[in-house]
Order: sequence, then structure tokens, then C-alpha cells
Amino acid sequence: MFIVEDSDLVVTKLEKLLEPLSGVKIQGRASDEYTAVKMIDELNPDYVILDISLKYGHGLRVLEKIENMKNKPYVIVLTNLNYEFYKDKCLKLGADHFFDKAMEFEKVYDILSERVSKN
Repeated sequence: MFIVEDSDLVVTKLEKLLEPLSGVKIQGRASDEYTAVKMIDELNPDYVILDISLKYGHGLRVLEKIENMKNKPYVIVLTNLNYEFYKDKCLKLGADHFFDKAMEFEKVYDILSERVSKN
């Protein structure tokens, strides 16, 4: 699991949310586009939680680069930019899910729990 998020508060909430999931270990995090792409490529995580708004750069460009990686991870976009434009764009660029941070935060747990239990 790799988290691309520039809010320490959100990262802490994600860590607490995902802690009970056995088989899901957070390998790292990045708050900017360049570091995210570099570390995802190096660490080859199974899952990525990705925000669209980043400290430097943009989550859409991270998503474009992930799509071209040899071992593409399962990507969950978790953002406050809950607009159809962004949802459509993210799904077209290869995101597996698109969730609104304010309304659907816990769905990240549900999706990962289901996927981990299948493996």
C-alpha cells in the first residue's frame, strides 16, 4: 500500500482506518507528484490511495504515469474534488475507484478488505 496525499491528518486517518486489515502494510507515502511516481515505481505496491490535489504537481499526472508502469497497482482515488469531470477522467486514466473524502472515506476500507480476503 502506498499513499499519495499531502494532508498529514488524512494520512493519519487512513493509517487508523487500515490498521485492522491484515495483509495490508503501508510501504510509504508521498505528498507530491514526482516523489509519488518515483516511489511507486521503486516499491511496486499492490495498492495506491491517490489524492488529486497534491503539494506539488497533480494526481491526474501520477495516475497517467502509473497506468504506464510495468506492474500497475490497484488505484483508489480519494479526493475532495468530487466532480463528475474528475471522476470520469480518473476512471478513464485507469483508477479502479473514485471516492469523495468527505462522504465515502470508509469505502476505502470496504474495498481493500474485500480484495485482501480474496487473496
